Amino acid sequence: METYDSRDFILEFFKDCKIKDDKGILTIKEVPRDFEEFIGKKSPYKLVFDLKLHAQIKDSELVTQGNYFLLAIKDYLRNKGQTSLLKLDIKPDLFELKKNPQLKNYKIIEIKPGENSMLSEFYFLSVYQYLNEKKQTMNKILCNNREVLNWDISKFKIRNGNKEEITSIDLKDQYSLAKKRLDLRVITETKAIKSSLNAKLDKELRRVKDHYLKQIKEKDEEVERCKEKIKLLETKLKHTFYDRDISILKRLIRESKERLEMLQKKSYRERLHVEEVFHVKDEVEKHVLSIKNILINVTLYYYPIYTLLVSSRGKKSSIKYDPVFKRII
Repeated sequence: METYDSRDFILEFFKDCKIKDDKGILTIKEVPRDFEEFIGKKSPYKLVFDLKLHAQIKDSELVTQGNYFLLAIKDYLRNKGQTSLLKLDIKPDLFELKKNPQLKNYKIIEIKPGENSMLSEFYFLSVYQYLNEKKQTMNKILCNNREVLNWDISKFKIRNGNKEEITSIDLKDQYSLAKKRLDLRVITETKAIKSSLNAKLDKELRRVKDHYLKQIKEKDEEVERCKEKIKLLETKLKHTFYDRDISILKRLIRESKERLEMLQKKSYRERLHVEEVFHVKDEVEKHVLSIKNILINVTLYYYPIYTLLVSSRGKKSSIKYDPVFKRII
C-alpha cells in the first residue's frame, strides 16, 4: 500500500510537468523553478519506489513514506498555500446563443459584459495515520455557490486575473460545499482502512480477553490447589505420630495458608481486571484512524456575466446570460 499511495501522490503533484513512466522509473521534467529552488535540486528527477531498483539506477531518488522527497513536497505545499486569481477568457458566441432553447423566442440586439461570477477550486491534502502506516491523498474540488462541479477547468481559455476587476470575494458558501464533498471522499477513501483496522482491533481484543481469562483461570486453580493441599496436609497431620514429621507438616500447612491468604488478600481478580481494561484501552488507541485535512491552495476563476439586449414581439428587454453554464440567470 505504501508504494501505491506514494506513487499516486507524486503523480498528482507533478501532473502539470512532463512525466515519463518506464519500468517503474518515473522521470519528472519541466518542473517549476520555485519547486527546484525550494528542494535545492534541479530537474529532471528520477523517482523509484523499490530499494533494488534504487540500487540499480544512478542518481535515482527512492520514494518511501517519510523520506526527504515526500516531506519536501508537503512542506512546499504548506508554504505555497495561497489564493490564486485567474480569469476565464470566455465570450458568448452569437451563433451558439441562437441555438440556446431559452433564447429561441428572442432576437439578440446587443451583447455586453457585466458583473463577474466566480468559481473556486479548493486543493486539499488529506493525511491518514494509523498503526505504523501513513497515507496521503490530494483532492481538488471545484464549485460555485450552488454545487460542486465535476469539470475539467482546463477546457476553458485561462489567463492571469486582475484584482481590480473583482469587487468582493466571499468563499463561505463555496468552501462549505467543498468541505462537504471532501468529507464524502474521505469516507470513501478510508472505508477499507477502517474495515481493516476494526478487524485487527477485534483480533487484538480477543487476544487480550483470552489472555486474562487464562490468567484468572490459572489463579483460581492455584487457589483451589492451595486449599486442597492444606486439607491433605491437615489430614496427614492427624495420623502422624513422630515429632519430626509433625513439625514438617505444620510448617508446610503454615506456608500454604500464608500463600492462600496472600492470593486472597491481593484480590488477583480485581488486579487482573484493571490490567485488562488498561490493555484494552491501549489497543483501541493504537487502532484509531487519525485524519488530518489541510487546505493547501485556493484558485479563484472569475468570468463576466453578459447582459443581452433582446427583443420579442417588438418589445425590448435585457436578460443576463452565464457563458460558462450557457444559461439565462
